Amino acid sequence: MRIIEPVDITPSMAVMEAFLVEPNAEPLVVQVGQAFQVASMLTNVPEVDNPLWVSTTSYAVGDAVMLGHRNYEALVANSNKSPAGKPTDPPTWLDLGPTNRWRMFDDKIGTVTTNPESISLTIAPGRAVDSLAFFGLDAASIYVRVVDPYQGIVYESSVSPVSTDGINDWYDYFFSPVEVNEDFVLLDVPVGSYGSIDITVAKPSGIARVGALILGKAAVLGEALYGTSVGITDYSRKERDDFGNTVIIERDYSKRAEFDVMVPTSMVSQVQRLLSKYRAKPLVWIGEASYQSTILYGYYKEFNLVISGPTASDCSISVEGLI
Repeated sequence: MRIIEPVDITPSMAVMEAFLVEPNAEPLVVQVGQAFQVASMLTNVPEVDNPLWVSTTSYAVGDAVMLGHRNYEALVANSNKSPAGKPTDPPTWLDLGPTNRWRMFDDKIGTVTTNPESISLTIAPGRAVDSLAFFGLDAASIYVRVVDPYQGIVYESSVSPVSTDGINDWYDYFFSPVEVNEDFVLLDVPVGSYGSIDITVAKPSGIARVGALILGKAAVLGEALYGTSVGITDYSRKERDDFGNTVIIERDYSKRAEFDVMVPTSMVSQVQRLLSKYRAKPLVWIGEASYQSTILYGYYKEFNLVISGPTASDCSISVEGLI
């Protein structure tokens, strides 16, 4: 079983174009022990959701604007009232959330970044990255390339997230509906922090979608065991009116899992320290990468370590996914 701590991807990275690494770039000079903080990102997803807010413009109720990489809707007619200013009573603006470009980096899965044909990114994360995780995915293929400033292209991979679950014979292969693994991980990316990572999520003749894209370095907790349980928590409302008719309001849901993990006894203290460190931070949890149901992005509610032997100990972890 592994966890991935996400690298923070923020709008400030989009303006730092100087650190776009190419195979023929000049070698970087980094002193031993020096913290490497430079990071940048470029993407083909435009940021044109709405017009930019202008202080001299008069806005009517329902008008939408962008400011600080977020969308806002006017609740009252106004002028020179910044959406990012101090809250007013009654409210002047309704925060609609991040722009399309940044929705896949907002710690939510239900807010989705979309783009015709493909979503392409070049990211220089500025810290060690060896794993990628995609949630709320709708794509035909995922292409990943890692470029090292010293060695050029060191990794290149193209994979399809199409699910083969339930495909047991030729009839199923030709006639079963095509389903995409909405939650997908790549764990064999060469670790590095000074290069760039090119990612392309492609869906030809369609709309590529990514709910959350996580880059980070994986840590091994132990070995997930049979007996692990998975499920969902549904937030839809199902009620009956005065005449007994059922009224259903469909809402989002979150994944959940109860992981049973075998941890080497020599690692018990290390695992306890690691999980305590991330008690209030969303992580990617991977029971088994080939089982989509055991891949979650969320928080653990509790964990319990039992030192049950000199070589192997038992651990149970309850994880609740983000919406």
